[in-house]
Amino acid sequence: MKRTGLVLIALIFVGGLVFAAGCIAAPQTQSLEGNWILTGMGSGSNAEHPTGIISMEIAGTNVSGNAGVNLYHGTITIENGKVTFSPMATTRMAGPENMMTQEQNFLAALQNVTGYTVANGVVTFTDASGSVLLTFAAMPAETLDGTSWTLADNSKVTLEFTNGAFNGKAPINTYFGSWFVTGTNGITFGNAATTLMAGPEDQMKAETEFFAALNNVTGYKITDGKLLLTDKNGKTLLTFTESVAEIGVTITGNWTLSTDKNVTINFDSFGKFNGQAPVNLYFGNVTITGTTISFGPVGATEMAGPEDAMKAETEYFTALGNATGYKFGEGGLELLDKDGNTLLTFVRAVETQTAAAKSLPGVEKTGLVNEWVLDGNSDVTLNLTADGSFNGQAPVNRYFGSYTETADGLTFSAVGSTMMAGPEDAMNAESEFYAALGNVAGYKVVDGRLFLTDAAGNTVLTFA
Repeated sequence: MKRTGLVLIALIFVGGLVFAAGCIAAPQTQSLEGNWILTGMGSGSNAEHPTGIISMEIAGTNVSGNAGVNLYHGTITIENGKVTFSPMATTRMAGPENMMTQEQNFLAALQNVTGYTVANGVVTFTDASGSVLLTFAAMPAETLDGTSWTLADNSKVTLEFTNGAFNGKAPINTYFGSWFVTGTNGITFGNAATTLMAGPEDQMKAETEFFAALNNVTGYKITDGKLLLTDKNGKTLLTFTESVAEIGVTITGNWTLSTDKNVTINFDSFGKFNGQAPVNLYFGNVTITGTTISFGPVGATEMAGPEDAMKAETEYFTALGNATGYKFGEGGLELLDKDGNTLLTFVRAVETQTAAAKSLPGVEKTGLVNEWVLDGNSDVTLNLTADGSFNGQAPVNRYFGSYTETADGLTFSAVGSTMMAGPEDAMNAESEFYAALGNVAGYKVVDGRLFLTDAAGNTVLTFA
C-alpha cells in the first residue's frame, strides 16, 4: 500500500509539472524578419484600420518602412522575449492633417512596444500590460497604392488608389473616399462621396450597382494585369484592367503660376513633380489618367519667409491637394477640383539655357554610383549605391534616402536623417544642402567630378 501511494504521489507530481508547463507561454518559433503591412492600431473596440499603406521591413536588427507619409528607419532589439524599437529617423515630408496625425500615433506606438507574437502570417505588438498596440499582416506580393484601373466591362469607369484615398469616374459621376487594409490582400472601401449629376436611367442604375459592389468588397487579387475585387466568400464582384498612367507631352515640362511668375511646377515623364513655391522648393508624385489628376503628399524644404508668402504657400499646397482633374484652356493648364472649379492656372515657362548649363562639358553621363566628397567641405559626403539608395554625412547629421536615375535626369527622394543638433552655421549649411538635393533634376560626371544640376541646367552641387 505504501508503494502504491508513492506511485500515485509521483504521478500527481509529474502531472502537475506537465500542467504548469502548459501554462508557460510558448517561445516564438516564427521570425519577425520580412515585409509587413499594418492592419490595425489599438485593440478591442478602440482598434482602427489605418488609412493608406503603413509598412515595416525587418532585416536582422534593421527596421524600415513607410509610416503613411514619410519613410522611417531604425533598429529593433529582441532580448529575453522583450522587443524594443529605437527612436526612428524619418524623412520630413508634409501630408494631410489626418495622415500626419496617424503617422505620429504609429511612431509613438512603436516606442511603447515591449512584446510580440507571430502566428499564421500575423504579427501583434503589445505594450508592457499586454495590450495590443499594432497588428501587421504579411505584405502581399502586389499592393494597390499608386495603381490605376479601368472597369473591364465599361472603359468609362475608373478606379485609382493613392495614399489611403480612392477616386475615379463612375458611369455618371466622379467619386472619391478612403480605403483600408484589413489583412494580406484584404481591403475595405469607405462610403464613396460623389458629384450629384443625373443621367439616363440605365446608367444611373449601373452606377448604383457599382457603388453597392464596392461596399461589399473585402479582398482583392491581381492576376495577369487584372484587379479582381472579391467579397467575403471570395466571389469576384468587380473586374478591372490595368490603366497606364498617362502624362502626355502636353503636360510634361515646366509651368509657371499665372498669378505669380516665381511659382513653378514641373511634370516629368515618370509620375513626379517639383517646383518653386512662394518660399520653398517642393516635390512629390503625381498620378494622371485621362483628364484626372491626383497629387501625392508634398515634400518641401523648410525655409521661413514673410507671413504673406508663407500663407500663399499653404494655400498653394492645399490647392494642389484638392486637385482631381485638369484641362487646357485659353489661360494654359488649369487644375480643377471635384466640382470642376478652377483651383490654379499655369502658363508654359520659357525654357532658357544658362551660362552654368553651357559651361558643363557635353559628355555622356557615366560613373554615377560612387562615394563622393562635396567641393568646399570635405566632411560632407554622398554615397550612391547600385540599388538606388543614397546615404552620407551632412554638415551635422547622417542622412539617407533613395534616388531615381533615368535617361533624362536624376531625382532624389525626401531626405531622412538623424536628429542631432549642431552650431547654427552648420545647421544652416545642412538645410541648404538638403534643399539643393531636393532641387536636383540631372547630373554629369566630368573628369572624375560629379555635377548635380537643377531643371534649368544650373549646377547646384559639385562633388569630387
